[in-house]
Amino acid sequence: MKVLAGAVFGLFSISLAAGQQVGVLNLPLPESTPPHVEQNSEQLHSGCTKPTGTMSDGLQQPPDNRQRTISLEIFKLSSQSLDIGGKGRAEVRLKNVGDVPITIPWSTDSGVVRTAPDPDVLQWEQANFGIVLLDQKNETIALKTADWPLYGSRFVDGSLLMIKPGEWATAFVDFKVEDLYHIVPSNQFPIGKSKLFLEWGQAFRARRREKCGWSSAWFDYGRGHYYKQEHPTVAVRINWSGSGGD
Repeated sequence: MKVLAGAVFGLFSISLAAGQQVGVLNLPLPESTPPHVEQNSEQLHSGCTKPTGTMSDGLQQPPDNRQRTISLEIFKLSSQSLDIGGKGRAEVRLKNVGDVPITIPWSTDSGVVRTAPDPDVLQWEQANFGIVLLDQKNETIALKTADWPLYGSRFVDGSLLMIKPGEWATAFVDFKVEDLYHIVPSNQFPIGKSKLFLEWGQAFRARRREKCGWSSAWFDYGRGHYYKQEHPTVAVRINWSGSGGD
């Protein structure tokens, strides 16, 4: 009986160690540009001749100075054959492969930003997924993805997602085979065998209302700083539009 109980406990332990999915999001390519958090266009207070405010930035430090390790995987693609200018859909996973829990923003509602006890002092987390093309020359092109930033605030229940070691979050991300930054024109895209990989960008943001405007701060988690990112790749074939790989 003790042997049987031990075996059952061992299976239960293995199941826990295997981890689980803790969140799912759908990030489609929008019909129009999603709303972003912009500087409020309000009338100036009396005595103000023009808007003022300061901007500061920096790197977000891990509270214990221990880098967090995450794996960013393109788990499934709508097709391994992609046309230049065409659309694709990726099921992606952000997995905590370290030994410390992490917390990420997990809401597409920009209203999260304005929910705070003091409307003149706003603080929130902001992040996004990115899909990158890696060609045979090891050169990269950031592809155009669903431009939905993710927001999170400790003042909004459910907007922040804790991912414990071994757990992961899943997102369905639409993308286009176009250069996000318009550096590489379509007629210069690499044709043939390539690879795709996933990136994650996150920042802590803050805004404080001043008499004549807003002061802003942006503290980037930094790729390779707060997070150590692992990027397994997936093989694809890039075709001229409409060629279908023929």
